[in-house]
Amino acid sequence: MKRFLPFICMLVMGLSPCMAQTNNAEDNPEEIPDEEIFYDYQLNQAGDQFIRISLAVAFPLNFDSFWQLFVSGQHQLSIGGTGTLGYHYFVTSKLAFGIDAGFGSAVTIGSNIFNYVPLVGTVTYQPYFGKFEIPITLGVGFAWETYSNYNYFPGLIVKPEVGLHYRLSPSWSLGGDISYTFMPQFGYHFDSTENYYGQFLNVAIAARYYF
Repeated sequence: MKRFLPFICMLVMGLSPCMAQTNNAEDNPEEIPDEEIFYDYQLNQAGDQFIRISLAVAFPLNFDSFWQLFVSGQHQLSIGGTGTLGYHYFVTSKLAFGIDAGFGSAVTIGSNIFNYVPLVGTVTYQPYFGKFEIPITLGVGFAWETYSNYNYFPGLIVKPEVGLHYRLSPSWSLGGDISYTFMPQFGYHFDSTENYYGQFLNVAIAARYYF
């Protein structure tokens, strides 16, 4: 019995440093590996999704000649507006694919209304710095366009875009976007030899919901 008690004491003293080291690793957040800290604080990860809604003012850059608007002040459309609703999916922490649907409208110099409904597939590269996100997007798709009694479908639409957003929370961000929309109309669609090239500069406010 006398020999057994010293053995127990030595065993307890030998295990105490191991138990203390385990408890300290669990209680001290500084012991967490750097890789886990980086992973936990990434704003976006592969598999994340977001819904984007935006409202924009559309500045027409003239359907005939881009330079006429600035040189002579002539234009065919007045300032209009657009709205967009989109769904996007991150395939990596910075690269997302999605689709945007929207509506745009502008009044012509003859007091007619030019309407268009675009459907655009997008690819977005989005770096971030702290809570600031910088989405850079290229969209290509088609639009249904109407003017007076004329319909034009399908109309090609190309839309590069850049934005600056602030992440308010893990689920929401708010910011602004600037985009250029190119919408050509080819004459053979309406028995004409003349082509028209619609150009718009859009300035938008946008909100995103992440899930």
